[in-house]
This record gives sequence, C-alpha cells and structure tokens, in this order.
Amino acid sequence: MLGVESLPSSPIEAAADAGGQQQQQQPKKNLCRNYNTDFTQSTEGWIAENSAQDTYELTPDGIRMNLVPPNNYVRMHDVQNLPYNQFEGRGPTFNATNYMHFGRLSATIKSANVGGAITAVILIADNKDEIDIELLGGDPNHAQSNYFWGNHPLYTINGGYHEVTGKPVYDDFHTYTIDWSPERIEWSIDGQVVRTREKKDTCDETGLCKYPSDPARVQIGLWDGSIESGTAQWSRGPIDWTQYNRITSEIKRVEVECDPNWNEVIA
Repeated sequence: MLGVESLPSSPIEAAADAGGQQQQQQPKKNLCRNYNTDFTQSTEGWIAENSAQDTYELTPDGIRMNLVPPNNYVRMHDVQNLPYNQFEGRGPTFNATNYMHFGRLSATIKSANVGGAITAVILIADNKDEIDIELLGGDPNHAQSNYFWGNHPLYTINGGYHEVTGKPVYDDFHTYTIDWSPERIEWSIDGQVVRTREKKDTCDETGLCKYPSDPARVQIGLWDGSIESGTAQWSRGPIDWTQYNRITSEIKRVEVECDPNWNEVIA
C-alpha cells in the first residue's frame, strides 16, 4: 500500500575498526532493488510525500495526480510586468523508498495539459545531485532534460529540449528513460535516445567533474510553476485558477534496473 511518511537516508555507511576508533572504510555498495511497478495494479514501495489525499487517486490507468487550486488565487506582476501567482496550487510528490547508484529508470506517464503545470520525473540524491525529465502542460510536443550537481544548481546551463513524436504528451502515455552510468547520462523518449551527456565533458581543468554520482531515489510529481515570474514564463504559465478546479497527470508504470557493478542488488 502507498505510505505517507518521512524518507530514509541513503544506506552508505562508515564503520568502526577493531580498536574502537572511527575510520572511513571502503564504501559498501548501495542496496538496490530492481522493480517494475504497474500502478494500475499496485503502489507497493512508494511514499506520497507531504501530499494530501485530494492530490491523488488510483484509477484503472494508474495513479492520477491532481494539482488543486490554492485557497486564495491572486494574480501579481513583477517590475517588468510579467505575471505570476501569489499562491501556488497543491500537487503530489511520489517517492520510491529504494536508492539506486547508477542504473536505468523508465517512467510511462501522461502529463498535465495546462500551461504552468509541470509533470516531473526525477532522480534525486541526498546531496542534491539530480537528473530530470520535465513536461510542461503548455508544450504538447516536447520534453525537457536537465541535471544538477550537489549544492551548485545551474538552472539555465545543463538543460535540453527534445521533440516527442506521436500524440501530444498530455493526450497519450509516453515512456521517458534516464540511463545513468559512471561515464554518461542518456535520456530517451519512447525508446529513442534524445540526449547524451558525457561525464568527461563536465570536468574542469583541475579534474573536478560536476556530474551527478551519489545514490539517488526516484521522485515523480506534479507541481505549480506559477509563483515566481521567471518560472511561470518558462512553464508557459501562470495558471489561471478561475478556469480549473483541478489539473491532472497520470503515472502508469515505473521500472528501475540497478547497475550490479555499483549496487548490491536485492530481491
């Protein structure tokens, strides 16, 4: 069953030596479980984080995520007269309880269909390493990719913009894949690679590589990008909440395959 609770930390530990002094040992492999969740059948292994019951429901097509209006809808404008909303709508975030240290994530989802609403598929680490695929409700034929390294987010530097063929992202389910290895990240849509980022291309002259490399868990959510003017413009918003009593997105299936070279794969 789906839980609502706090999340565990990544299970990579330090241990004590025989003399009782603490010393850093060779890191243990991350414990990782391969899984293939069919959300039309089960939600086992997933946690709804800070999500009220009215923000999601189980349906024959999977989990329907609901972005619901704020208690007060107030349209604002910044100094450049760009619009945004003073208060944001509420949407759900679903977290896997399992960490993966390199491997493959695939999610079959149907996005929201309203500008300002963002459907996100994320690998997020405790140290803030992050790899994303985001779908904007106001952009029916594209997906966006991104990655972040630790506590040094570069919001306009590492992104990609990719065509989604076939039906619009909010009219049909598409499968979005992140294939993450120590050497590269590949993003795919419906089985076709649309972007590759090599680790070696993230390294500076000192050898520092700004590349996500810590164990990460899967996070999928629907959120309102309307409360900051720049984000509202990027997300094709802000949302006019006088027109909607809810905005929806659906998750049908999520599959994770752990890299056995970096993970202790458990049943």
